[in-house]
Amino acid sequence: MFFGFNGKLLDVDLSRGKTGVAELRKDWFRLYVGGSGYATRLLYDLIDEETEPLSPDNVLVVMTGPFVDTFPISPKTAFVTKSPLTGYLGKSMVGGSFGAMLKRAGFDGIVFRGASEKPVYLAVIEGQAEIKDASRLWGKDVLETSKIIKNELNSQKIKIAAIGPAGENLVRIAAVITDERRAAGRTGVGAVMGSKKLKAIAVYGSKKVQVYDREKLVHLMREHLAAPLKSPRGVGLRSYGTSGGLIGYTLDGNVPIKNWTKGIFDKVDNITGQTLQKVYKSRGVACGTEIACSIQCHKELQVSEVSGDEWEKCPEFETLALMGTNLMIGDGKTLIAINKLCDRLGLDTISTGGVIAWAMEAYEKVYLKAEDLGFELKWGDGEAVLKLIEMIAYRKGLGDLLAEGVKRASRKISPETEEFAIHVKGLELPAHHPRRYHSIGLAYATSNIGASHLQGMTMLVERGILLPEYGISEVPKDIESKVKVTVIHQNLCAFLDSAGLCKFGVFGIIDFNKIAEEYTAITGFKTTKEDILETGERIWYLERLLNLKLGLRVEEDTIPKRFVKEPLDEGPIKGVTCPIDQ
Repeated sequence: MFFGFNGKLLDVDLSRGKTGVAELRKDWFRLYVGGSGYATRLLYDLIDEETEPLSPDNVLVVMTGPFVDTFPISPKTAFVTKSPLTGYLGKSMVGGSFGAMLKRAGFDGIVFRGASEKPVYLAVIEGQAEIKDASRLWGKDVLETSKIIKNELNSQKIKIAAIGPAGENLVRIAAVITDERRAAGRTGVGAVMGSKKLKAIAVYGSKKVQVYDREKLVHLMREHLAAPLKSPRGVGLRSYGTSGGLIGYTLDGNVPIKNWTKGIFDKVDNITGQTLQKVYKSRGVACGTEIACSIQCHKELQVSEVSGDEWEKCPEFETLALMGTNLMIGDGKTLIAINKLCDRLGLDTISTGGVIAWAMEAYEKVYLKAEDLGFELKWGDGEAVLKLIEMIAYRKGLGDLLAEGVKRASRKISPETEEFAIHVKGLELPAHHPRRYHSIGLAYATSNIGASHLQGMTMLVERGILLPEYGISEVPKDIESKVKVTVIHQNLCAFLDSAGLCKFGVFGIIDFNKIAEEYTAITGFKTTKEDILETGERIWYLERLLNLKLGLRVEEDTIPKRFVKEPLDEGPIKGVTCPIDQ
């Protein structure tokens, strides 16, 4: 018997138009937990170096973890595949309520194989799966798609994961959007759905999975829900969401400005979460179903100029930084519109911000010209960015090149532009700065999916959010200590992604002794904090083994030379570089 899971995977062969049910392997569950760990183990046997990411041979696994819908602050669903952007492990985690509803529909995950000849979507309702025609949905944006499917299935309670035009057009930085505004954004998972002609996944159910010790779990739930309200980090996230971090990170030198070449952006105060929530009416929204979250870091704004009386998503820190400071756009309303457009078209705002920053620098250095675009592309020009986002999603004009991601785009335009194509293994960098936090440079370099701050959140430790239960009781100063922090954080993040726990509800909120108790109460597997670290390490090495199978070379474990060779001449981290080679 399974605790914390249904014990079932839905197996979908899109080429044949057939669905089947597979049993969850309990030995894998014990070794790899669920979520991204279990999905990676599945993928290891199904793909290799010869698998073309955008071909029917690739496999997409959508997987939940044991904490999902059994515990609050645990909404994370993993989308795992071979990335069309990097050629290696593709993984993107998403919050919201999609994963919880998938489990209630009777399945812990879905394995998609093959490719349909025509557009389809998958409906999973109360344990029954059906592949349905989506021809009329092809070409629609994410919001339109969700509305049509809910009306067709006659329920507004259905939860949907969908792609927009970017995924349909095989844009390598395309996202999967759940709940109409939550993004599984990284590594191009949306393009893989598009290559399979899979427009959406719609799920609904009422089944509840069993847990091992409900009485103990209820007690632990109350403790965990109360913890964020007693933590400075929890209170900050509850007040402003991740967007509230922009002001502090800017003062700390931890944001990209002008494609990572500047240390000061004098308009940053216009676009912080504090400013946006002062200018516009705001509210917090919890992930999950009724087993939700006391942090409610997802913030929504009422911006009449953008969407009338409708509530609009407040851009997250990463979006404000990659689309704002990085492109030198200092207007909040413009960034809200950019964020909305990316969500509706199904684009990763991190990678999109990175590739547009490269294009702006290429334009400034005359590798690109106005005639290449049909308009000028200057730093800070929000209207030009909105145009370019549309071009990327529909692969029009220069957008067709940028849709390939910054690594491929730079190689095609000129080898000289590769010097300012900011990526690791082909994945564009998130907003945390390797010059400021050297450990995040190491985490980016060794991440199994390319540059990702969520595969090892070491910047938190360098800011004083420590892990005393693992012997990290002070901010690391020397290289050896930063290496230790990176390894521990990467292993813990691998476990959390497999369990379905949100990292924002753990680091700086509650220690891993409690996480071990929670995991034990859910699954029945007696677990300690040491077991969590060991399990995370096992999952991290499994990801690494898959990448080696897919052709990864050790030389790719590095970061862009800009951070190693080019110090900034202004700002809080003036003169500093990242000593990655040490």
